[in-house]
Amino acid sequence: MNNIILFKSKKQLTAENNYNKFINFCRYQLSGLTQTQDWEQYVWKGYVTFRKIGVRHKALNSKDAMHEDFLDFAKAYIRYQHSLKPLKNYGATMMALRCLEQALLQVLNSGLIYNVTAVVFDEAMQIGSKYFEGNVLAQCGIQLEKISKFLCEHNLVKSGFISWKNHVKQKVKNNYLPEIEDYHRNDKLPDEAALLAIADIFSKNDELLSPRDKFTSAVFALLLCCPSRISEILALPADCEITQKDDKGIERYGLRFYSVKGYGPNIKWIPQVMIPVAKKAIRRLLSLSQNARAFAQWCEKYPDKFYQHELCPKVDEKSKLTVIQVCHALGYPLHDHKSCVLKIKKTSLDGGKSFLNANDYNYSLSELWEMIISGFSKDFPWYDEEKSIRFGNALCLLNPRQFTLSQMIDIYSFHKPTKGFFFNDIQNKKRHEHGFKNIFARHGYYDIEGQPLLIRSHQPRHLLNTIAHYGEMSELDIAKWSGRVNVNQNRVYNHVSEEDMLDKIKTIKLSMKNYCQRKSIPTNELTVDFDNLNQGAIHLTEFGYCV
Repeated sequence: MNNIILFKSKKQLTAENNYNKFINFCRYQLSGLTQTQDWEQYVWKGYVTFRKIGVRHKALNSKDAMHEDFLDFAKAYIRYQHSLKPLKNYGATMMALRCLEQALLQVLNSGLIYNVTAVVFDEAMQIGSKYFEGNVLAQCGIQLEKISKFLCEHNLVKSGFISWKNHVKQKVKNNYLPEIEDYHRNDKLPDEAALLAIADIFSKNDELLSPRDKFTSAVFALLLCCPSRISEILALPADCEITQKDDKGIERYGLRFYSVKGYGPNIKWIPQVMIPVAKKAIRRLLSLSQNARAFAQWCEKYPDKFYQHELCPKVDEKSKLTVIQVCHALGYPLHDHKSCVLKIKKTSLDGGKSFLNANDYNYSLSELWEMIISGFSKDFPWYDEEKSIRFGNALCLLNPRQFTLSQMIDIYSFHKPTKGFFFNDIQNKKRHEHGFKNIFARHGYYDIEGQPLLIRSHQPRHLLNTIAHYGEMSELDIAKWSGRVNVNQNRVYNHVSEEDMLDKIKTIKLSMKNYCQRKSIPTNELTVDFDNLNQGAIHLTEFGYCV
């Protein structure tokens, strides 16, 4: 980024003046995260919410927001960090800021950051320990230490320097733990019954599955083909398949991915046994996204012409339409006047702000098209610009209400499936209590307590990494296959137990002569009477002694 502006403080200015200059700098000269006019908002949609620690996710009011003395610093700090190195998630940073705000108020009865001391940071960690534990608390400490250094480097504290260190260290998981010590093993690995159930659902013929069944089972099948995150699957391009010959002349099949957390674009090669599964999953997702992708491609190619689908009336775009023609133009297969009137009255092209007029000759195709185009997201045509995926080439792009069998599909707009959309169909128990059936319930798979089975999207990633460790794949290959920058992170996903490794060693059946034997060390007979030596300390070993 060549257009970064760095804030430079003046040492001769007081901390308070530096603070005011820093706030003004971030508010009026930086435009990251949100526009300048949104500075006063408590919520920067899609990024952060400036609420107090302990306040649950809900409609935010002024009482739940951060203290007014601290709020400007929190906003300025987030925006400044985003300008230097944009992140998608500022959860850890906000966690530290919330603890720091509460500590300032408790210790100094003020939220002004330039009054902060090491005692305040200690109190912030104490507050954090009430809400977080383990590695989450360690992350909070790391961010607090980062803030303390930032304040000192930019002369934003009256004390001039804060020598504060985070003393909560992250716990590192060791490889090959005994099963009794690997507490998270059962949570991290998928339930076998649920795994077999979703495999059975995926194996059914297309005509036996609903569109949502096809989508959920296909996405999960891809998660089982190579270790991936759900966000990476949902952002796959439609042309993700690739076939190449390796150095032995064997044809290999892989998928083009854009791995997150710094790894970037890569190809994940699919094991031979899973290739038919991957191809079937891709075929189903291509079929489900065909209409939405075709509409997106039309919008890019002909931005000023109404989308010419099968039902679209063949009339001049300036001619006024009957209510039946409006229905057909919007893709609704209704043919009687009364049904069309009822449908149009419930149709909105601006996100629900207003509804269409159900009278004849009220709209032309060009007028409808202007309303449709204006409803697109500001990112169009980019489905995911970071990964260079356009709407017209997004494998998982859908139309709204495409999976709602009781309603007609909105062919004139887009639906981007999110992690939450996918989670609801494989793991959400709360929605089951309100009548929603996940994919397991729809196909009659329940546990012994009568609850629908569930499975988590990250469990296949743990499973495949564990299988790779069983198969003695190298640590580097596992990291590359998983799209992981740091090889050391492999251990988090390795759930091969100590017992499994011992059983594996026993099968090797090495003879005693194969083991390295330690040669015995000849010892000298010591005849010295140590009690009568006129020396101080004596260092005695099997090799002799030293005085």
